[in-house]
Amino acid sequence: MVEFVGIDPAGARRLITAMGDAAQRGRVLRPSLAASIAEAGPDWPAGPGAEVLDNVGRFLDEAQRDLTWRTQMIERVEDTVPKSGLKTAEFAFGDAAASRNAGTLAGKRTLAAWHDYLKDPSVQNWEKVQGVLREGQGKTVDAAYSTGLLTALGTTAFGAIFAAVSARNQNDPRGYSPGNLKKAGKDLKPLAEAFASVDAAGALPKSLRDQALGDLPVGDMAALLGLARQSRGFVLAAGAKLLQYSGSRVSGKDWNIYWLAKALSQDVGATQRFLASTENAALLLRPEVVNGLEDTGFEKLLATALDRALAPGAGDATLRRDSWFNIIDLYSRKSFWPALAAPSPVGQVLATHISQYFPELIDTWNRKDRFPGRSADQKWQKFDSEKISNFFGGLLQNPGALMPLKNGYGEFLKKLDLGEGHPFGDAPTEEARKGQREIFYEKVVRSGALASIFFSGLHEADLSADETDKVIVELLTFPLDIFAARAFGEVIDGGVFKETVAGKVTDIVGKNDLKSAIEGILDRERPGEASDLVEVLVDAQVAALGASRQAHGYPPLGDSDLRQLRDLFYGRLEPVLKTALDARGG
Repeated sequence: MVEFVGIDPAGARRLITAMGDAAQRGRVLRPSLAASIAEAGPDWPAGPGAEVLDNVGRFLDEAQRDLTWRTQMIERVEDTVPKSGLKTAEFAFGDAAASRNAGTLAGKRTLAAWHDYLKDPSVQNWEKVQGVLREGQGKTVDAAYSTGLLTALGTTAFGAIFAAVSARNQNDPRGYSPGNLKKAGKDLKPLAEAFASVDAAGALPKSLRDQALGDLPVGDMAALLGLARQSRGFVLAAGAKLLQYSGSRVSGKDWNIYWLAKALSQDVGATQRFLASTENAALLLRPEVVNGLEDTGFEKLLATALDRALAPGAGDATLRRDSWFNIIDLYSRKSFWPALAAPSPVGQVLATHISQYFPELIDTWNRKDRFPGRSADQKWQKFDSEKISNFFGGLLQNPGALMPLKNGYGEFLKKLDLGEGHPFGDAPTEEARKGQREIFYEKVVRSGALASIFFSGLHEADLSADETDKVIVELLTFPLDIFAARAFGEVIDGGVFKETVAGKVTDIVGKNDLKSAIEGILDRERPGEASDLVEVLVDAQVAALGASRQAHGYPPLGDSDLRQLRDLFYGRLEPVLKTALDARGG
């Protein structure tokens, strides 16, 4: 009789742990209780003795095993949508023992059908093999059933059946295409799911694991990844081996890597561990792999895996950071840049999430000029300004990277909040004013360093003059977008910056005189060098800072403060822009 069950897996796991702890405490307590009862002798009142702890322990052990079996199964059911943490499933068997017995019988039937086929490889006997294999559909998410099935079937038959199905369905020389795997999956999916269920439960025989990782052809190994959600350990081990065969000169699409990307997209922890390995990251992210499956959706699948693993707050913070170390290092090498060429969903993901490490990159960048700032974490010391420039150069090859970089830059500037407080100090004591000035100067240096990083990356990017000019215009108007989004009321400064309604940032960037001035200089419609452009930019930044101060409710700055502010902005912008324009012959 089918039993309908609903379980909150997370809550169940906590209860399983609690029951195990309680049973262990009972076992520890029993000898002391038994000794105390014996010592008390006739003074011990009639009734249960230490044996009651034995009964409690047996109950807890049995309940723990049953709940573990049910939880393991329901965690593997993929076609249910959790509601408030609750997942539901239908259980074909009343307990784990009944389930394992049924799996054992199924394994024996499968093995018998396989032996009959080996004796007489007729179509009829093959159809019998297919029939018993397909009986496991929907049942092999159950680890107990699957344990019985795989134990009875045996390692040799498991591999031989994969080989036989492969011979009938795998038409591509480098693994199953999605269409072929769908057909093969009718026979192999129950076995692949059984393998995954038993492995996830920690009960996979070593001989079967060794065969899957050492003896199965790589196409069959990849099929295990494509047909079922495998354990993290198996994904990592199989993935490392598959990548050793990737990017070879054998003709045809490397579908094996496609199935690895699918497996990684389903497991954030596996992706982070994979990328945190220098060797694995280099093999996975090289251009011949990233670009090797055109028109298959592979890049989007890989980008999904990266997006889930590299986003702020994703998975383990240390593994995420170590993954980023390897990614920055790899894509600072121009030989890896083709993997980021437009249109690149991988580059888009990297541009979207790199902003979480802007502070560390800025501190590392500022180290070369000995500007103030926090000391960069020791791990970041492996990078220098050249590597950072080259990494952003790789990203900026793709115009689609501009918007996410712009958004990240905006969030960074909002956190800096240049308009908060007086830039040159208005505290009652000189010591306090000095502290205010140092804080503001450090903010300006940090925002300027990020601009320097972007422009240096642009200098390295392999773009045409027209493409470069478009990026320059966007980069130069970054700060205005951010300040304008915070501004309220009307701010006018020499006709350069005007905004009466907050939020119309697109109108400002698209229509204001600043953009026209920048484009005029870059197009050489009127003479101009870096200094001309800086004058325009400084005017705009001063006005934008005034808008930010106004949003905070502060009064306008005096003339002397404005002159100092202009000098400070000019000193930070002029070298950056001069380098950018010199690089394009301006």
